[in-house]
Amino acid sequence: MVYQSNSRPLGTLAQQIVDLNNQISLAQPRNKRKNKGLKEMEFLTLCHLRNKDLMNVGDIQKLLGVLPAQMSRIIRSLENRDIALISCSINSLDKRKIDVILTDAGNNAFESHQTTRVSFVQELLQKLNDEEIEDLRKLVDRLTDLILENAKTSTHLSPV
Repeated sequence: MVYQSNSRPLGTLAQQIVDLNNQISLAQPRNKRKNKGLKEMEFLTLCHLRNKDLMNVGDIQKLLGVLPAQMSRIIRSLENRDIALISCSINSLDKRKIDVILTDAGNNAFESHQTTRVSFVQELLQKLNDEEIEDLRKLVDRLTDLILENAKTSTHLSPV
C-alpha cells in the first residue's frame, strides 16, 4: 500500500526527512572540526570502509557521488592527519587503482563521531513518549527494510 495524503504530499515528507538528517549532521559541535573532527564526507568514507576490508578510491567515489577532485581531497585529508585514519596503496592487480583500508585510528575516529551523533539523537528521543517511540521504531525498521530491498535491485542507493 502506498501512502498518499492530500494534506501532506510525499515530496514534502521526503524533504522533511532529508532536512532532519541534515539538521542532525549540522547539530554537531562546531569546534569538532578545529579539533581534527570529521567532515560529513570524511565520515561517510570511513563508514563505507568499516563495512569492507579494502576498497578502491573509485568505488568509494561512486558510492559517495562526488567528483574525482573531491574524492582526492577527502582521501588526502584522511591520510595526512597527525595519525592517519586510512592507509592507501597501489592495487597489486591494477596499478591504475588505489586501494584504501581503515586504520585503527580511523576506526576510533569513526566510533567517536558516531557516538556523538547517536548521543544527540538519543537526547531527542528521550523527549518522546513510549507510544511515539514505538511508532518511530516501526517506521525506521520499515524504511531500513525498503532501503535494503532497493539496494539489492538498484545501484542508486547503497546502505552503509
